[in-house]
Amino acid sequence: MEEKAIGLSNSEWHIMENLWESSPKTATQLIKAMEEETGWAKSTTKTVLKRMEQKGCIAYKEGTKAREYYPLLKREEVVESETSSFLNRIYNGSLGLLVNTLVKKQDIPDEEMEELYNIIKEAREQKK
Repeated sequence: MEEKAIGLSNSEWHIMENLWESSPKTATQLIKAMEEETGWAKSTTKTVLKRMEQKGCIAYKEGTKAREYYPLLKREEVVESETSSFLNRIYNGSLGLLVNTLVKKQDIPDEEMEELYNIIKEAREQKK
C-alpha cells in the first residue's frame, strides 16, 4: 500500500521549519517570526496554525500564559514523503530521470558529484 503524501503548503513549511528549529512556541512568537520572515499579518499566521492543527501537523498545550505549539511530524518524515511525492508526480518515479535533468541543467561541483557517486556506490553495496 502506498503511503499518503503529507503535502505541506509553502506557508505550512514556514511554520514547521520554525517549530522544528525550536519548540514549543507560543502563537505570539510564531506570529512575530512569520511577520519578520514572510510579512504575514497576525490573522494569516493564525489561519495557517488552525489549518495545520486540523491536518494533524501540529498541536498545542495550554501553557501558563498562552498556547504552546509543537510539531507532530518529524522533519525527516516530511522530507521523505514530499520527495517521494515529487518524484512520482514529476518524474513518474524515475530517480534516473530526475538526476539526468539536474545534471544537464546545472553545473554540479566536483565535490557534489563525488558525494552522489558515493551514495550510489553505498546503495549498490547494501543490495548485495
